[in-house]
Amino acid sequence: MVKKCMICGEEAIYKIKDTPDYYCPECAEENFSDLDMLVKVEEEAQKLKNFLKEKMEDIVHTEEELDKMIVMKEKNEDVQDN
Repeated sequence: MVKKCMICGEEAIYKIKDTPDYYCPECAEENFSDLDMLVKVEEEAQKLKNFLKEKMEDIVHTEEELDKMIVMKEKNEDVQDN
């Protein structure tokens, strides 16, 4: 999803951290003396992707652990039944 500059509507590549304010390069340069104070949208997107990837890996790991526990419980029940 492409973010739009809040001033001119062009594609934004900068944002103010922890706000929904996005800026294109031209508007960012005009309105901010130090662009280092702004966060690049791509950097934020990459952080979000990494966070989601980590959470998905945790879910898969947890699911695998649950599957192992179910198999172990079924084996124990089979042994007790015999």
